[in-house]
Amino acid sequence: MERIQQMAAQLPGQVTAFYAGDELYAGNWLTEFQRDAAAWEVCIQALRIGPLPDCDGELLQEFCAQTLGRLARSFGARHPAHTQQQQRDALAELLLAHAPPGGQRIVWKQLALSLTCADLWMGKWKPPVRGGMDELPRCVRRELITLPVDLLFCDRALPLDEGSLRLAAAAALLDACDVAFEELLHSDDGETVTLHPLATWLSALRKALHLLPGRDETAPLQALLRQEERLVALIRAKPGQAAEIALQLARWHGAGCDGTLEKMLSPMLDCLFTHTTPKEVSSLLPLMTTLASGLWPRATLGDSSLDWRSIGETACAVVRITITTWRESCESSHYSDDGDHEAALADAEAALGLWQTFASTVRDGTRAADPFSDESLEESSPDESARPEKRSRMRRQVQWRPEAEHVAACEALPQLFGGLVKGLMELLHLQDCPTDVDAARAISDLRAAADAALVDWASLVGSSPVWQEAACGPLQECCIRFLATSEELRSEGEFRDLEVAIWCSAACARAQAPEANGTAPALAVLELQEALDEVYEPWRTWLRHSAAALAATAPAECCQQMIEWMMERSPWQTFAPELLEITELPYAEGLERLCRLLPGDTAHIALGEKLVQMAFVEKQEFALHADTVKAQSLLLQAVRHAMGGATQLLCAGLAQRVLPALRAAVDGEAEAAMGQAEPAWHSAQVLFATLATALPPDEAPTTDTAHPSADLWREHWPYAEAALLRWPASSSSDQPAAAAAHALERMTAALPGMLTEALQLLAQSAARSESPRVQLDAIRAIAGGLRCPPCDAARAAELLAEAVAAALEPVLSRQAGASIVHQPTLLASVFQLLADVVRPSPPGTTGVGLCNDQLRPRLLSRSALLSRCGSLIPIVLPNCSSVPATTAILLFVAHLVGGDDILQASPERQVVASLLPELCAALCSALASTEHLADLDGGLTSAADFLLGAAAALPQEFAAALSGGLQHQQQLSGRIRDRLKAHISNRASYPKLGDWLRELQDIVGELQRESRKVAH
Repeated sequence: MERIQQMAAQLPGQVTAFYAGDELYAGNWLTEFQRDAAAWEVCIQALRIGPLPDCDGELLQEFCAQTLGRLARSFGARHPAHTQQQQRDALAELLLAHAPPGGQRIVWKQLALSLTCADLWMGKWKPPVRGGMDELPRCVRRELITLPVDLLFCDRALPLDEGSLRLAAAAALLDACDVAFEELLHSDDGETVTLHPLATWLSALRKALHLLPGRDETAPLQALLRQEERLVALIRAKPGQAAEIALQLARWHGAGCDGTLEKMLSPMLDCLFTHTTPKEVSSLLPLMTTLASGLWPRATLGDSSLDWRSIGETACAVVRITITTWRESCESSHYSDDGDHEAALADAEAALGLWQTFASTVRDGTRAADPFSDESLEESSPDESARPEKRSRMRRQVQWRPEAEHVAACEALPQLFGGLVKGLMELLHLQDCPTDVDAARAISDLRAAADAALVDWASLVGSSPVWQEAACGPLQECCIRFLATSEELRSEGEFRDLEVAIWCSAACARAQAPEANGTAPALAVLELQEALDEVYEPWRTWLRHSAAALAATAPAECCQQMIEWMMERSPWQTFAPELLEITELPYAEGLERLCRLLPGDTAHIALGEKLVQMAFVEKQEFALHADTVKAQSLLLQAVRHAMGGATQLLCAGLAQRVLPALRAAVDGEAEAAMGQAEPAWHSAQVLFATLATALPPDEAPTTDTAHPSADLWREHWPYAEAALLRWPASSSSDQPAAAAAHALERMTAALPGMLTEALQLLAQSAARSESPRVQLDAIRAIAGGLRCPPCDAARAAELLAEAVAAALEPVLSRQAGASIVHQPTLLASVFQLLADVVRPSPPGTTGVGLCNDQLRPRLLSRSALLSRCGSLIPIVLPNCSSVPATTAILLFVAHLVGGDDILQASPERQVVASLLPELCAALCSALASTEHLADLDGGLTSAADFLLGAAAALPQEFAAALSGGLQHQQQLSGRIRDRLKAHISNRASYPKLGDWLRELQDIVGELQRESRKVAH
């Protein structure tokens, strides 16, 4: 008591001093005060006297209320059970005393937070009572109703550590729907009502239903339906906010309450679509995407009563408005750095993406949604840094997937597709004078999004007349009109219309297999060729660009004609070389695709020579771009297709006409690179791409060491050594090592006889590199790509084991162990390689592992390597914030214990058993502290594979190791440790692995809650 009195006497002066500017001393004192056990009672006493009239008194009570709000989050741990009701009642009295109109807003809001936390911790939360002497003002009642959904399902906001309390709170929310909706949607005179709290409530109710599978799913919707008149009025007044309500309702689909849902959602969507202004359209994107992933496709196929036409019209309007807004933002910002046009472009791409979502949903069906993952609704919380906890303890939702015959017979799908294509034709045209590279790049991005949507739509309506009309109709009309107009009378509008018609036709043709195109739209290119050549710049560049894309869709019987047409109209014949960053790569992709259709038994020598000349056409430096090398590589692949089976002739031509000049260019590049901070290594990349071109096809590897391409590689081996061992690498691109390593991957797949040299070089390079991610990824790719036969499995396994050990030795050393923690991409590469090389054959099979199962035992026999792994994992796993790295580590240890060889008395079993204590200790620490491990997609599934595999293969050793690992986590209660061990032992009692995994996820969530509770 004396301590309380002493602190109560000092507190007002410290608060006054802090707000007067003494933030150092007074701030430290107040921080220590909040940690003191007496702080709760001191704050209660300071607030019990009611609102104070003077400024110092207001500041004091504000601080005390904030302190109570902070301390109340751990109410259950702070107050013994026998005093909790007394403390809770004291908070209720304070809230009544400080309620408006006399109390400060910040004080009563913090007291409402404290009272809500106390009620939730006691498992007794109920909505505030109306009527009587103690009735609170509506604003306070609304606060008390809003707070639980902000606090629940978020451990950082309120760390409830008992499942029973969460279930009690979920039940209380479901019981309170009528009262809550009444309070949230009605107001006193002049009071503003916002709809965001209602959206948050609906989100929380979905989560509550998934925690309580026995509750009536329709009850919350029925409660909301009783407020329909008031809700519709608010939606008309606030359509921007109403989109959040509709979004939450749309996410309810498939939960067994479609009739009630549609009755609620239909008028809401009608009102929302009618009253949303163009400026508010972006707020509809999350809703429209959610509708596209379920209810809209179902309505289109007659499985829902929602108005599919209205939704489709709105989806078209969203595309139109977002693209128009993007164009306007470009004109107003002139591509300045304000970011407005980038945000508008992102909205436009999202609008196109929802049409792809619709098509893929019709094709693949709906998936069960995770009610604890609300990507588009911003979860509010008293703690602004908190975010909702992800879970998967969900009730099984109704799955929907239409029959193929149903889709084929649906008349609504062609109608929707027709509206989409019409909009694309109107909106995705080039600007009137297409000389702006930034605008052209953005249009290309939007067209790429449209291309992706069309690919999915092709599987739905690709054989329908409306598809053929979209692919050919607009283009035929434009061709007739264009060719009928004399050259001097053709307008900018006609150029623009023709270009977008050609693009649309090419996009539709690309989305289908060539044999499905019927009358090939590509033939229009030959019809237009003379007219296109007469067009003036800048339109000639863009028309040729789109026409080349259309030509590339030609079937095999037309490919030679299209190749000739494209070869005579390369993208380098342009008014603006800087446009090559947009036009060059698609051109090269099209040529490579057409050359792939050439007869494989004929060498087209003249074409090959032209392609080589084209690949190495001289460009000015400002015309180079990020995809220059990729485009050259594709042209070189086209050369290989053109040469058919004449490999010797191809290699001779490259050796005589191409490689000498390339070597000279690379030599000059290497000399200049010594003085450059970020050398580009363009010529070196082309050199290795050229050497890869000379290789036999991947599907026909050869062990012939006298193969012409093998001679070519041996001649240029010093360049591979220099790229991987001596030349300075670019820190941003990893060149030239990346190009050399990728070329070696392709070489070993095609020429396995050179496996020894390639692995030795990569291992040597990895040992010298500070961050050998490129080299390790290449060794991994080589290991996964080897075919045995023609490779000798035993020999290949020995070579790979030697290379892996030599490459990883420096990385796994004690000196490097500390630094690798801060290199998550390298960490992921290390353990992805290890996971692959020790991967066993699936249970009940043999010979499926790498090198016909001969690589795994050779790695497991290297005890020093495995010992280093065992020493490194406890260092990196508990502190790893990278999901890919965590998953790779856990996949490695799961593969380690997953082979049949571990079940038998063998040296491998002894090695793995010796690692179990360290591995279990590291995993237990990570499960308790690493947030993403509470997510099945964040590495928990791989952790489960390890736990189950170790329990099955090494039951006694694993039981002891797991107990020891949990014992090191002293912050965990004995109950949760026993629960985890029992759950692993009881796997057989779960008919489905998914159910077992979801329960494991719940256990890990509780592990982490207990750990955070102790940490705070």
